[in-house]
Amino acid sequence: MKKVIFTIEGRRFEIELENTFADFVEENLKEQEIAQDRNNEASQFIKAYLNIVKENYEATKHIKTILNKLDSSN
Repeated sequence: MKKVIFTIEGRRFEIELENTFADFVEENLKEQEIAQDRNNEASQFIKAYLNIVKENYEATKHIKTILNKLDSSN
């Protein structure tokens, strides 16, 4: 387990995550320009959350398209 630490509007959060997922979260925070060593605005986290939700939505849509193609070919 690995701790991911960040601060949102003056409130510090320490979250323990499985190692590889923690690495993914840390990388994603960097990509979203969310600092782990200083305060961040709540709006930055909302934007990051919505970006992840969008990625998940698009991946789910893509998977459903592939599954539909596989079903129709049988």
